[in-house]
Amino acid sequence: LNGVQEQDICIPDRRAQMCINNLVNVKSGNEKNDLKEQVLLSLNTESQLLFNKWKKHNSFNNEEFCNDLNRDYADFGNLIKGTDIVAHGNSKEVEDKLKQIFGENENAKSDREKWWNDNKEEFWNKLLSSVKGKGKEGNVEIKECTKDATLEEIPQFQRWVQEWGKEYGE
Repeated sequence: LNGVQEQDICIPDRRAQMCINNLVNVKSGNEKNDLKEQVLLSLNTESQLLFNKWKKHNSFNNEEFCNDLNRDYADFGNLIKGTDIVAHGNSKEVEDKLKQIFGENENAKSDREKWWNDNKEEFWNKLLSSVKGKGKEGNVEIKECTKDATLEEIPQFQRWVQEWGKEYGE
């Protein structure tokens, strides 16, 4: 993103509205365990919000809903690993909190990535668990949703361009 200013980046609505408030509220003492609990709580809330958003559309599309879950998962990974390109509002507060927890030394970024990798399967399962039990609710029926293992390897900006293309290119 050389030469690109943050204000020039068009953040997808899904990411701009992502539920990350809990990540700022990590308690001192056993920060990494509390961080994990707050991430799980945030993912639970986020999946419920996405489900409700799709339910309102009256044209539920399981594949697109699953894509949104995958994108949220990848964006949570960017937040935790310190590679999120949003640097204002709650995202900045979360980044500041994560720097307090993991430090800012040369190992901090790799520690954050390792922590994410150690917990990411549990995080993905949490993202799915609160909506999988929904079954059929009105016009919405949750079917299978498989994690896209390659999505989080794609740089965030590139994922967002692809997301915008899918949403507005149709």
